[in-house]
Formats: sequence, structure tokens, C-alpha cells
Amino acid sequence: MRVALVTGAGRRLGRELALGLGRAGFTVAVHYRTEPDSARRTLELLKEAGGDGAVFHADLSKPDAASRLSSKVALQLGRLDALVHSASVWIEKPVVDVTGADWDQTFSVGPRAGFFLAQGAAEALASSDGAILFVSDVAATKAWPRHVPHAAAKAALEALVRNLAVALAPRVRVNGLAPGIVLPPDTLPAEEVERLVARTPLRRIVAVEDLISMALALVENRSVTGQVVSVDAGRSVG
Repeated sequence: MRVALVTGAGRRLGRELALGLGRAGFTVAVHYRTEPDSARRTLELLKEAGGDGAVFHADLSKPDAASRLSSKVALQLGRLDALVHSASVWIEKPVVDVTGADWDQTFSVGPRAGFFLAQGAAEALASSDGAILFVSDVAATKAWPRHVPHAAAKAALEALVRNLAVALAPRVRVNGLAPGIVLPPDTLPAEEVERLVARTPLRRIVAVEDLISMALALVENRSVTGQVVSVDAGRSVG
């Protein structure tokens, strides 16, 4: 039995990552912060697909919550083979309206939690020659003036990929996944989605299955570490 912890697994991309890992044979620790029903629904979907898992609550913005979560999963499920940090804070504001609280919330759930999740999981992951996958964003290398804390937090997360890949080697591999336009929010008008898609070389929304297949490859490939892979229909180069 292999065990994976997926943060933010109750909804959207986090749920899809959890389901993809479940289909690949992992028992999945489904993390949530505020929506227990959504997390339980993810677990139901896992079981319907023939997988298994358990639900774990943690507010990753709180001190020590991240490291405790990793340790709890490893203790309760007996081991840990993969840590996927998908939880993120999305705040859209012009620069003049951004507050210190916005920065604190974005960074505490993003790169700070990512670091301490890795710290808390390091021993268990080393025992299983496991892997860490941080979910970044094409925003890490682009100018998104209405999402400055988000873009900066994702850039910090990518710095963690490089540093932890060296610090936790040779037993633990650390990589990042930078999605493009995938699962656009319902609040984003269709014409805006079409405009963004038209600017990508492949002229398409990123298919969920394409993103999940790359996530699984990064988790399972024994010779890749310290890399951030963009799955964005070419948006990062277009």
C-alpha cells in the first residue's frame, strides 16, 4: 500500500489530484480546511473508483498545523509515499487595495505551509523513497497585477522546489507542477476564458487528465527532482 497526502483535496484541482492518485493505487489522505462535506465527497468518489483513503482536517494558516498534519497522516495510515500540496489562497485585488492580512494568508497557506508540510513528512518520505509535489501556477513567472500576493507566493513555492530537492536528497524527490488554464472558476466569464485560451500556442484549455498524468509522472519518476513542469498549453512561452 502506498499513501499520498493531498492538501486542499475537497474541491477543484485538489480533488482531481486526489482521485488521480487513488486511481494509481495510492491510499489518499484527503485534507480540508473549511468544507468537511466536500472532503467526504472526495473520499466517496475515491471509494466508488475502487480506491481508499481518510479525511484529515487542518487549518494550514495556523502555526505548526502543517507539520502536525504530515506526521498525523504518516502515523494513522502507517506510512507516507507522496505529499502533494495543492491548497492555495486566491485573492484578486488591485495593488492599492492589498492588505497585510492578504499577504499573511496567502503565504501562510502557500509556501510556509509547504515548507512545514515537507519538514513534517521528511522522515516518513525518506523511509519510502517518496516524493513531494508542489502545485505552482504560471503566475509564478508572469506579471499578474491583480494577483500580486498569489504570484509572489507561487514564485516562493518554486524556490522551495529547488532548495528542498537538494536538502532532502537522495531519499526524497521534490518537484513542482505549474498548471495553465484548467478548471476555470464559474465566476470567470466565458468570453474571458476564450480570450485567454486564444493567447496560448495550443489554443486549448488544459485537460484535467493531461495535468493529472504529469502529476503522477513527477510523483513516480525516480530520476526527476528539483523541476517545475508547466502544463499550460504553451501559455508560459506564448
